[in-house]
Amino acid sequence: MFPDPQLLDKATWQNGVLPAMAPRLGIPARSLTEEMSRSPQMVVLTRGVSRADWDKIVAYYVARAPAALADAPRPRQPVVDPPFFATGPFVPGLRSSGIITLLKVDSADDRIFVGEAASNTLRIFGYDRRLKATLTLESAPTDVISERDHILVLKVGNLAPNDEASGSLVRYDIVRGGALRYAATLIDSLYRPVFVQRFGADAFLICEFGNNRGRLALYRAAGGTYRRQVLDASPGAIRFEIRDMTGDGAPDIVALLAQGDERIVLFVNDGNGNFTTPGQVLARFPPVYGSMFFTLADFNGDGQPDILYVNGDNFDYSPVLKPYHGVRILENDGHNNFTERYFFPMYGAAHAIVADFNHDGAPDILATSNFADSLRHPEQGIVYLENLGRYEFRPYAFRVAAGSQWNVMASLDINRDGRPDVLIGAMRLQSITRIAEPTNGTGREPAAVLLFEDVGGKH
Repeated sequence: MFPDPQLLDKATWQNGVLPAMAPRLGIPARSLTEEMSRSPQMVVLTRGVSRADWDKIVAYYVARAPAALADAPRPRQPVVDPPFFATGPFVPGLRSSGIITLLKVDSADDRIFVGEAASNTLRIFGYDRRLKATLTLESAPTDVISERDHILVLKVGNLAPNDEASGSLVRYDIVRGGALRYAATLIDSLYRPVFVQRFGADAFLICEFGNNRGRLALYRAAGGTYRRQVLDASPGAIRFEIRDMTGDGAPDIVALLAQGDERIVLFVNDGNGNFTTPGQVLARFPPVYGSMFFTLADFNGDGQPDILYVNGDNFDYSPVLKPYHGVRILENDGHNNFTERYFFPMYGAAHAIVADFNHDGAPDILATSNFADSLRHPEQGIVYLENLGRYEFRPYAFRVAAGSQWNVMASLDINRDGRPDVLIGAMRLQSITRIAEPTNGTGREPAAVLLFEDVGGKH
């Protein structure tokens, strides 16, 4: 998708994006060091652009880009600290790297999974918040499939941007006392995998985000191993949902691909477990958007799944506050044609949970930001959007969000009162505003995992 010059300021084009674009267009490196630092997996034009044409491209962007990006439009300013959520640490005093890569809930077996990078630790808690088991891994866990007597852990391999096939899906058996014991590596040689689900009884669907190379692939059991079927061979697969989108009773796949060619794609099941490839593009976004998350939910009550789309990745070549970051609702016309009906600007938006938090029958939204405006509005690192109907939402923010960056989320009913609660994990990276992170006034690091408990107050 054409990246309009208006999407970034002049300095960011000149110093960040265009220098990264040049090698992909075949522009020769200016030094041996620059040449040796290039990834051999980088896709480069077979016939490169001439230096004269490249200079024209640079001049085009510099001439047309604004000196600075405008602030995000905000029709409603969020109310701070609404009374209907009780917020605080999930486990007070929990020691953590603060880089939470996994939050997952198994309500059937009373398990809450918390995974983190740096320490590469997977912890299992009960709904009583007591620690059940701890597992130290070779790399960060990014997803887990919880089954009664064992768990399947998705290990990322190298978490940093890379093209190593070092990720894996590994089985651990739950033994006496709740401890975990390695059983088998089911699938290896994965490109930085981030998301997995079973597809039927004998297959796994895995998002391999990768970097210059990656894939969305279905792994089907074949004897004692798994046979790979690639649905999409491009990098950036970050999440999918398995849903019958065509009404024929067969489960289709809707996937978000978030690296370079940012898009939401439908892979239609032919009824025999085979999928149309390439998939049907339901929505496409400029490559600077930074797609992070999507989910399917019915926002207008017509029985058709709409798309909630979240974009705000800001850790690559253009770390500036972007007014087009935020939360969007794309309405389904009933034939899988999607049109944007709602946009809430949210710098660095990362993840969202859709649930009826105010118990009026309409879906509300709780969203996180990994790159909020920490200088002016650190409280907007977590935002609640109360659904007022007809694509109108009332926003709220939370002071507990200040002092950290927030990313992954998981919904649960931790006290079994019938109201949806939410876990929120930190992702402490360098602030894009290049200032010291605000402290929480205690001299200690803020909690790595928060619990937002729906206390049923009047909305």
